[in-house]
Amino acid sequence: MHSLPNDSHVIDLESWPRKQHFAFFKEFSLPYFNVCVSLDMAALYEQCKSAPYSFFHSYIFLTLEACHDYAPMRQRIIDSCPIQLSTVRASVVELADDDTLRFSYFEKHDSIQRFSEHALQVAKESKGQPFFSEAFAATEGQPDLIHISVLPWLNFTGFSHAVSEGHGLGIPKLVFGQYDKRTGKIPLSIDVHHALMDGLHVARFVQILQEKINDYCN
Repeated sequence: MHSLPNDSHVIDLESWPRKQHFAFFKEFSLPYFNVCVSLDMAALYEQCKSAPYSFFHSYIFLTLEACHDYAPMRQRIIDSCPIQLSTVRASVVELADDDTLRFSYFEKHDSIQRFSEHALQVAKESKGQPFFSEAFAATEGQPDLIHISVLPWLNFTGFSHAVSEGHGLGIPKLVFGQYDKRTGKIPLSIDVHHALMDGLHVARFVQILQEKINDYCN
């Protein structure tokens, strides 16, 4: 048995509208589905030109906020049971000096200033460690993560992930692509577990994230 993260609880299947959907989809050999969308980032990109916080840190900060504002993005599967988490962290792929990836683990903070300071320090430490670092051993595979990758070199319209055998914990996977200065758009790939979410839920999350971006710039 896995221990539950702090401030999490098992969802009551008898009162949960997704009881039958959960039972159906959690047995699939490939239970995740993917949606690729475009986010309007023009205002955020322009604002970050004169702000002390990077475009990258700004949209990761807002993504974590959106995940905390939308409960389905904080649902996981632990010991075959649906679990509702209260908080999540970001497992963000970053590039080290040798052009190999590292995982930086970012906590949610109440302000972009505090988040940016935290993210800079975490990234410095993770890039200076080997891939299989102590932070990796202690954190990767924990249920309270959102997996986030950034591909600033590609303006993609489709995406698929490397997968390992097993059903996993239902952790969402987000991939941000290349910002298009001409259109002000950025592609976002979203993978979620079908036992926990449908297309409607992905659409609602995207709407919340876009509203977060718009409100931040106003």
